[in-house]
Amino acid sequence: MASMMKVKDDTIPIQRIISVACRNYMAFDGLHTFNFDRGVNTIIGGNSSGKSSLVRLMIQAISESSLRKQSRNRWDIFYNNHEESLIEMKFIAGDKEHYIRRLMLGDTTTDLHLYVGNGEGQIFYRDGEVIEYLKKLNPITTIDGFENSRKDFYFWTSGKTVNVNPLFAKSKEHIALINRFLPLAKGGVCQLKIVGNDVMAVQRNGELRHLSMIAGSDGKIIFVIAKIVNLIQRIANKTLSKVILIDEMEIGLDKSKLDGLYSVIEDVANEYDCQFMITSRFVNGRLNPIRINRRKIPSCYEDDASLNFHQLIKNFFNSKAGMRTIKNPPFSNKPTKKLTFKKRSFKWKP
Repeated sequence: MASMMKVKDDTIPIQRIISVACRNYMAFDGLHTFNFDRGVNTIIGGNSSGKSSLVRLMIQAISESSLRKQSRNRWDIFYNNHEESLIEMKFIAGDKEHYIRRLMLGDTTTDLHLYVGNGEGQIFYRDGEVIEYLKKLNPITTIDGFENSRKDFYFWTSGKTVNVNPLFAKSKEHIALINRFLPLAKGGVCQLKIVGNDVMAVQRNGELRHLSMIAGSDGKIIFVIAKIVNLIQRIANKTLSKVILIDEMEIGLDKSKLDGLYSVIEDVANEYDCQFMITSRFVNGRLNPIRINRRKIPSCYEDDASLNFHQLIKNFFNSKAGMRTIKNPPFSNKPTKKLTFKKRSFKWKP
């Protein structure tokens, strides 16, 4: 769901993120540094590799709150939040370079530094002063999963009747902008048309179908493009921050469909001078890839016997979070053994 805050007249737009670094934050064990290019950046890694952690790292860096931003991710309970962690980020806002350094103990910020500008004109802020300054920054747009909800997809179903959202159907400018980028996706739909109060999809074979009848990957492609161009319109009209973080865009799409979407996003980024951070499981063909090859093994259970990992995870979630031992595992025929945490660390390679 995209998050967008009301913009004040005296706010400062974030133009792009230069780099972020962290030590012992969420999925990252030890010190890690990530550099970003203009345009589209792809955060690449497998499941539980730390892709979402990197997205949330950027959000946490400029958070107005002294507490760590929480999410609905159930894997959060595995991370050692009691440890001291460090977050650093360099970014451009209001045409000035910013460097922020946040020291955290568990979920709470204990020390906060901010440097604005370079050379003799550089200004230094600390702790409460930083919080007040961060309130002036326009928020970064974050999209955490593209859910095909009735509201977000611009139509809803009532009984057996499908009605198109009038705000979407009457927005000729929005439809025209979608149609500019839709052919680049190379999907089954090449154009959208407003017919009366309905939005119709023109397929490549010339067939005209109601938007609500377009399902599967073609429906997802239309939805993603519509969401992105809607955000671009708001960024342009309200001078919002030009950084867009997208997590979990790939659900329901194969690589070929994603290649088409990346072509759209690249074109949007170049034309509107925006910076995109997109998580991906695919490597080939991704733009400005940032690989996350290793994940932190947080406090996990380990035994000499070959245990069924999925059953072990199930047992953990059915127990109290933070429980240090499991006795008499139902999947083991061997005598009772005490399962304990063993902490490990891995060398990370970019």
